[in-house]
Amino acid sequence: MLKILFFIFLLFLFVTIYSFKKRVDNILDAIFPPKNKTRRSSNQNSQPEQLVKCANCGVYLPKSDAVKKIKLNGEIIYFCSEACKREYKSKK
Repeated sequence: MLKILFFIFLLFLFVTIYSFKKRVDNILDAIFPPKNKTRRSSNQNSQPEQLVKCANCGVYLPKSDAVKKIKLNGEIIYFCSEACKREYKSKK
């Protein structure tokens, strides 16, 4: 019986220390963000995703998240939203 209680105590101690460590890591990441974090696609083994700039508002977004793409004089132009695309077309 004593062995079982000792095992339960060790398990409880391990879980407590592990959860405390995770909380401390999250707090430290919020205060001091890691410099090498890059956005990656869903496959973690792939290269970081290319960022494109919205031609209207100048916001950078992942190429896969670009809402609309139009070709203008052979150049592909990316937009972050349909509203930006309409606004850009109305300016031209």
